[in-house]
Amino acid sequence: MASKMFPFITKMWNPLGGECLHGCSYCWAQGPRGLAKQHKMAKYQGEPYLIDAELERAFKSGDFVFVCDMLDLFGDWVPRVEILAVLDVIRNNPEADFLLLTKNPKRYVEFELLLPKNCVCGVTIENDFDDYHESQAPRKHERFEAMWTLQHKRKMVSIEPILQFAENNFYEWILKVKPKFVAVGYDNYQNHLPEPLLEKTLRLIRGLESQGITVYRKTLREAWNA
Repeated sequence: MASKMFPFITKMWNPLGGECLHGCSYCWAQGPRGLAKQHKMAKYQGEPYLIDAELERAFKSGDFVFVCDMLDLFGDWVPRVEILAVLDVIRNNPEADFLLLTKNPKRYVEFELLLPKNCVCGVTIENDFDDYHESQAPRKHERFEAMWTLQHKRKMVSIEPILQFAENNFYEWILKVKPKFVAVGYDNYQNHLPEPLLEKTLRLIRGLESQGITVYRKTLREAWNA
């Protein structure tokens, strides 16, 4: 599973249970056809809660840990005390690196002074159009504005699944975030989302790389609606 998420990730860590309320139509984890619903996983139902055994996990040098791949740790419905408990574990394992990924980055700003240096603050932004209704997550421009505001040194942008975008505008928005790296990929689950042409996506990737940004290529293919 780690290799399917990002090539640099070595471990997955899910210290938080409960349902994700973003309601993303394409989500492989908690979407309508997602893993949690297909298998009726009790761990990902109901209110958010900490999993005590996971808070006791120890991590070592060389670990790059994906935090909460099954839900959004920074969702508005997650209590502050639970976020702080997860951040404390990250802080207490300074020899490892941790990837946080959210669609609600305004909460990064809320916790800015408490974010450990060994975490990467990631955001998922599928495109720059607010009039797409693939989820109940905060609107795209709100996510970008929060990431622009965030002063944390280590930031990344995940553009997966990539959706139709305004070429120059999206590019400029990403540059303004100043990410250390970006991941780009098409939908893997045949959700028939509004996708950009492959060549348009490749131009975006080449443009970002020309600015010295590392781009991780995920699933790249021709758009189903091309």
